[in-house]
Amino acid sequence: MGQIIKFIAQDENVWEVRPKPYPAIKNLPSWWKDMPIYSNEEKTYDLGPAPTVTVKKCLPTLDMFGGGYYVPLWADIFVTQEGGLPYIKWNTTTTVLTTWDTGTVNSFKIEDGYSKLVFKNLHGWTIKTPPGWSCLFLHPAAYPDLPFKVIPGIVDTDVLDYEINTPFVVKEGFTGTIEKGTPMFQVIPFKRESWKSEFSVKKPNQHFFDHEKLYSKIHRAYASMTDGKKRYT
Repeated sequence: MGQIIKFIAQDENVWEVRPKPYPAIKNLPSWWKDMPIYSNEEKTYDLGPAPTVTVKKCLPTLDMFGGGYYVPLWADIFVTQEGGLPYIKWNTTTTVLTTWDTGTVNSFKIEDGYSKLVFKNLHGWTIKTPPGWSCLFLHPAAYPDLPFKVIPGIVDTDVLDYEINTPFVVKEGFTGTIEKGTPMFQVIPFKRESWKSEFSVKKPNQHFFDHEKLYSKIHRAYASMTDGKKRYT
């Protein structure tokens, strides 16, 4: 039996009104689904290297895109620009977003192309993990074109009993509606461990042998070597 991550609504309003977090693997974007498996679909009868397989078959990429859970935006927000900064409105009586005090982040490096005004997502869910487990909070990896960018962080969710208001910044000059249901951030649980680094060099020809073993398969080369125990429900 796997570990259990709990999403606890802070009140009945959150439970009844707001969409619940869900496994990221259930919402892979259309650009990924539509990507071909091969970079060139034309058939060839020449002897030699197999057709180039696209990143569609890259298990590390899929594990990242489908890893953990998405917490969706629970209400439409409308973004305009005032004085060079994003100004956000919504229709609900309950506050959807708030901002970090500018004094808190005025010396923090914000990625170029994004407003320096940092918003906090008031999603309403407390996230709990078993003892010894933390969570990585980051921008939805499969959605690089969203009009905002999450400021990532790691939280020991086994000890913090509070809503984690993941911060984000909006693209400079963006105006428009960010719709309810948009994945606002990705949560990936992991077990805390102590690590120390070591360095060595492979034996002569070992790298060549490893390469030949890996690429002796056209499909699922890396996948055939792992136990694949990364499932989120």
